Amino acid sequence: MDPTNNGLLENVEKANELFKKVFGTNEATMDARVLVNAADLGVQKAKQLRMGQGGFDENEYVTRLISKMGGHEIDNEQQAMDWTKVGKIAMKWSRKVPTMDFMLGPMAVEHKMRTMAQRTRVVRDPKAMRKPQELREEDIARQENETTKNVMQINNILEELNRKVNLFELVINPESFGQTVENIFYLSFLVRDGKASILEVDMADPNLGDVDEDSEPWVPAEGANIQPMVELTEVPTAEDYQGGLLKKQMVLEIDMATWRHLIEVYDIRRTLIPTRVSREAQEKGKWYG
Repeated sequence: MDPTNNGLLENVEKANELFKKVFGTNEATMDARVLVNAADLGVQKAKQLRMGQGGFDENEYVTRLISKMGGHEIDNEQQAMDWTKVGKIAMKWSRKVPTMDFMLGPMAVEHKMRTMAQRTRVVRDPKAMRKPQELREEDIARQENETTKNVMQINNILEELNRKVNLFELVINPESFGQTVENIFYLSFLVRDGKASILEVDMADPNLGDVDEDSEPWVPAEGANIQPMVELTEVPTAEDYQGGLLKKQMVLEIDMATWRHLIEVYDIRRTLIPTRVSREAQEKGKWYG
């Protein structure tokens, strides 16, 4: 506890050296206890500084400070202390250059008053309120399954023709590119289910691709006029699929330029599949369910 004794500092330095060899929790706990005790002893030693030899005396320090700044009494009048003298002495031992300080924050702070907004209750005028529209059974138009309906329509057209028909003459609608795409889409379901087939037929073949058991198959000549033909077929049975028959759905790409070109090549003036009228034009103002 003697102010001139450095034993506390020596013990702390020795503990720091020993801590390098600490690997277990027990030794770490003991090291922590040493630091706690050293801290407590350091506090007690700081409190007893002026009690020991060569200690710090606050009263003597204040007296000398006042005398250095010229703050002694003359004829019962207290002279003002010159703090610049102390500042010049302290500057000799300071490594920092004196800098100017700045004010942080606004020059004036105005207290914002919180305004309480009063909420007024909304009272609705019963006369201005409108009753929801009541729907009756006759106002609801039952929307049919358009896909199934249009697929069956193409199937019926092929049954009425009862012959092979050119693919493009069947699906192309010269009045509407959109309905041409829809016709190709609906026909693909008949091909997928095996109800219709698309064959490449040589138009010079008198049998148009039909193979007879007694006759030899037609061999197209070089540069023959090959066209895609559509015809109805017998629906495959479960035994056909078990025998290795695979379902194949038609995928056909078409754009407006190709659509116009096909109309000119095949001279398509009317469509075999009638132009469908939109439901909005048929039953305008009705609800769909």
